[in-house]
Amino acid sequence: MRLEPSEEMMYRRMDWKERLLLLFPLLGILASVGLLLIGSGRWRIWGVAVVGIAAGAMAVVWVVYREIQRRIMPLVNCFLEVQSDCFVAVQPFRDGEYESCRIYFEEIEGLIEGKRGKGFYVRVSGEGRSVVQRKERGRVMFVSSEGYDGEKFGVMYEKVKAKRTGNNN
Repeated sequence: MRLEPSEEMMYRRMDWKERLLLLFPLLGILASVGLLLIGSGRWRIWGVAVVGIAAGAMAVVWVVYREIQRRIMPLVNCFLEVQSDCFVAVQPFRDGEYESCRIYFEEIEGLIEGKRGKGFYVRVSGEGRSVVQRKERGRVMFVSSEGYDGEKFGVMYEKVKAKRTGNNN
């Protein structure tokens, strides 16, 4: 069984990035109004509050914008596949880097479904021929459901779980 992600996920991220860019001028106008209030003398306290809120909101928007921007990348060679003896995955990570794995079913030490069906974790034994390639070291791979049909992803998880226990349905 092989699943390939939909490009729709990346398009949604690009839309969010564009929406966040629209907030910067609006928050800049709000900060300018706050500066005018400070300059009026009579509304100084309110002006300081408005400038503080605008600056804090700009900082939050900038952090969210950068995180979304880091996660926008092509999905050309990404997939999840259950083969006869192993599970193979290639998925986007961030900053143009991808993570991949080839995990043999007999070497899976743990398989845990993520919260709210957002994916699952696979823990691999330290010795063997399974490979997990990503920037961070470790023997745990999170397989994300982002970009995949929820039902088909659930079936993929159940197949990996069944093959791990030796039930080859």
